[in-house]
Amino acid sequence: MNLTLQTISSTVISEILCKTNFDGVVLDTEHGCFNNENLYSCIQVITSMNKKCFVRVTDLNKRLIRMCLDAGVDGLIFSTVENINNAEEILKYCKYPRHGGNRGMGLVRQNSWGDDILDDHHPILIAQIETKKGVDNIDKLMEFGFDYFVLGPYDLSSDLNCPTDWENEKYLLHVDRFHDTIPQEKIGMFLPTVNQVMKSRNEIINHSLLISGMDTDFLRTGIGECFK
Repeated sequence: MNLTLQTISSTVISEILCKTNFDGVVLDTEHGCFNNENLYSCIQVITSMNKKCFVRVTDLNKRLIRMCLDAGVDGLIFSTVENINNAEEILKYCKYPRHGGNRGMGLVRQNSWGDDILDDHHPILIAQIETKKGVDNIDKLMEFGFDYFVLGPYDLSSDLNCPTDWENEKYLLHVDRFHDTIPQEKIGMFLPTVNQVMKSRNEIINHSLLISGMDTDFLRTGIGECFK
């Protein structure tokens, strides 16, 4: 599954990204400029074009999580998952009572406004590991049934006091532990820039989940190439 990141809160951007070969789009509420209304509109556009739609959320905002699930997203990406409490809250908000959570049920877009009101909707849940604490707790986090784990390289390197120093020994040790602990089929790869995608072509084929590129970098790179 190959996804790309959208940070600009525009349905036009959503539609353009859906015209590409990506399998779907991640709407980024961490670094993007979304509010509830335009986020919902972008979800509608992406899912209506038969692309997978994910939302990255920054904190355990119960209302935002429920809104995204009710709107019909395929899954959620949770940034900075680092301990058992994080994992328990995530699963509680995203699963119906019969499956161990406390997710509410209503007549919403996800169930065709009541035409398909069943409690067997299982969104894809992705944990983004971005801190030393998250890597240290990776064994425990593996027990909570996340579908994928994705390393956040920028925040992890910053948390280790070596921002963007990809050859730093401490950073590489944590990356190795992440990859050595998680089964290959559950490891996602996050490459936010075109330059990183080009440099990592040989590694990409080994990952079942890839989040590659983002709207702002596509614009910046494209404009730079046209007018250099």
